Amino acid sequence: MDRMKSFKDPNNLRRVVGRLTRYTIGVPIAIGVAMILLVVLAWALTPTRESQGHITEARGDLSNFAARLESHITTRLAIGQQIRSSLAKGDINGREEFLTQASYLYDLFKDFQAINWVDSMGVIRWVTPLKGNEAAVNLDIRKLATPAKAIAAAEKTGRLQITSPIELAQGGMGFTAYIPVIKLERLVGFVNIVFRSEPLIKGAMPNSLLKKYNVMIYDRDELLFGTLDPTTEWDSDTVFHKWIIVGNRVWAISLVPTAETLAAHQSMVDEIVLVTLILLSIAIAYLIHLAMVRQIHVKASDKLFRTFIENSPSAIIIKDTEGNYLHVNSQWHEWFNPEGREIRGHNTYEFFSEDYAQKVLEQEKEIIDSKKMVEREYVSPTNSIGDRPTFAQMFPIMDDEGNVIAVGGSITDISANKKAEEALREALMKAEDANLAKSKFLATMSHELRTPLNAIIGFSDILVGQYFGSLGNEKYSEYAKDINQSGRHLLTLINEVLDISAIELGKRDLILEPVSVRHLLADCVKSVRHRAATQGIMVQLFTESTLPEISADETAMRQIFLNLLTNAIKFSHAGDKITVSASVTETDVIIEVQDTGDGIKHDQLPNITQPFVKGHRSSDITHEGVGLGLSIVKSFVAAHHGQLHIESEFGTGTKVTVSFPKEARRQVA
Repeated sequence: MDRMKSFKDPNNLRRVVGRLTRYTIGVPIAIGVAMILLVVLAWALTPTRESQGHITEARGDLSNFAARLESHITTRLAIGQQIRSSLAKGDINGREEFLTQASYLYDLFKDFQAINWVDSMGVIRWVTPLKGNEAAVNLDIRKLATPAKAIAAAEKTGRLQITSPIELAQGGMGFTAYIPVIKLERLVGFVNIVFRSEPLIKGAMPNSLLKKYNVMIYDRDELLFGTLDPTTEWDSDTVFHKWIIVGNRVWAISLVPTAETLAAHQSMVDEIVLVTLILLSIAIAYLIHLAMVRQIHVKASDKLFRTFIENSPSAIIIKDTEGNYLHVNSQWHEWFNPEGREIRGHNTYEFFSEDYAQKVLEQEKEIIDSKKMVEREYVSPTNSIGDRPTFAQMFPIMDDEGNVIAVGGSITDISANKKAEEALREALMKAEDANLAKSKFLATMSHELRTPLNAIIGFSDILVGQYFGSLGNEKYSEYAKDINQSGRHLLTLINEVLDISAIELGKRDLILEPVSVRHLLADCVKSVRHRAATQGIMVQLFTESTLPEISADETAMRQIFLNLLTNAIKFSHAGDKITVSASVTETDVIIEVQDTGDGIKHDQLPNITQPFVKGHRSSDITHEGVGLGLSIVKSFVAAHHGQLHIESEFGTGTKVTVSFPKEARRQVA
């Protein structure tokens, strides 16, 4: 019990997770092995293509047969409707004319059992052909349970009614149709068409259907036609069903593939997919390994930073807005509080003289009022080294709404100014080296990741395109498409990382040439219009006919506009509109991309163009990308001596304005 409580303790759980992150090889291997086991298990439990390869063909055969049967019966019922129309109009009068017309139609379609006339009392009076249907003459329909219900429904609704499967008076299984004839708003009788199931249904079958399948047709739970014993148990995974509407009835058609049909479909695609998924699991485990290594580096950097603060040669302090201490580092204690007295909740007057404390409080008040950093020099009364000239840099600490919630600062002994300058120079060089190393690391790792990604994308392209033959099961195509799309998405992110790394390293030279902004915008809008349309988003382009060419790098300009359009689509929804416009002034060409999408919160706007900053921080809003698009746009715009301006209202939309001078100088991005 104590062990369970210990495991449920959040602090203990965090410690366990923290220990796991140290095993940058063991954990990814364990995850990779688990994923491979899951893939193999799923592959073993999933029906193979050998047993499912017939699905596409069977569905096509079933749809074809169902359509033919439905059309076949509809045509026969239309004949009854024609006879009813002739009777109602008076084109057919009396027994002889009815029998003549019915005989003519019977000769055209031999799969009728009979075409009869039923009087308004429900008694069959005239029968065509008489031979083989003698038992139906003068038969009172209303005394038969199933036909009586159908004829009553036809009389009530004035519409055609078909019975469920019945034993025909002439012998055999079939069904009948009753079409009411209304003359001068009075029911005068019914056109009765009798169908025998087997010849009617076989007449609608393609020639090869029964060679490949057993066919079962039900009207609800009643068997209408079947080539199998109704008591035979079917393998539900290999049976195909389709429903058709016949008059007022709904028939269920089932195709049961024969053993020969199932054996005719075999392939090695399942094994290829298994190998691909195993390789993908290995790749994912490797990516996890890289992520864990990077996380360790980040934690080490954070620890180094905290250690630096604690061991800083400057005294570092944080106070609340009332002037009470919240935190100080060890250097402050060494200089001003060697006794180690509690500082939280105490103010400057309790540690310094009144004059010195008053000057400090005035500086803090100025910081709170102006919300800006204030720098001043003091002669600080330290306990360890006496009065020393110090340089106090105090700054406001604000919340997301811009309110000052605390005051932070550092107090530096400037008596050793030369030494401090040297330390600062070294710290700056380390920071620059770290940033350069980061960019080189990102570029190198991105290049290394692109090689396996290109293989994944290439092989998945082959599977999606089915270059070596049909995959059979549609699920395999879906899985291959998912692999392809995920790979391309990851490759796009890597390319963005490479772009920003090249920009940071200063390796991107602009190749200036005359560029038609009008044509370039049209190409970019055309490139994204299909994606926008699939999401229900309208994209409009308005450009002035007098728009001049500008001297620019066409590739960089294209990336600027595509990034802005992609961002607009990403944060818009169905029904939103994106408007792209271009105009010209005396000195500049101005392009605006405006959307009616989500918009950006006001507090996020100042940092929105920084690398790895995304437009939403909410946990319930997830968009693709790592937050490099606007950073790349900003760098390329600046390289063209242009201006980038972003206006946004959260929940209303965003407008991005980019302006370029008509003449540009060559510059390294």
